[in-house]
Amino acid sequence: MSDPGAVPLAAVFTPNPDHPLTWTGLFGFLILIVGIGIVVLGAVLSVALVRGIQDRKWGGYVIGPLVTAIGLAVSYGGVQLL
Repeated sequence: MSDPGAVPLAAVFTPNPDHPLTWTGLFGFLILIVGIGIVVLGAVLSVALVRGIQDRKWGGYVIGPLVTAIGLAVSYGGVQLL
């Protein structure tokens, strides 16, 4: 039962005027999430390659950190778009 004298309130979303919602912000957030995923993949790859086969070449030490660096660069680009 509602009070007849009550004022109905609407749920209105008011964004922060200093940070308007734009497509750039959305794509920046998505790029940030993808970059974080690449960083995690690079970290897992680093651990897996170092703990893996004992007869390894220099590539086993380089591929994981290289993927991690690429992920950090992608994440930085996403942050810059936010």
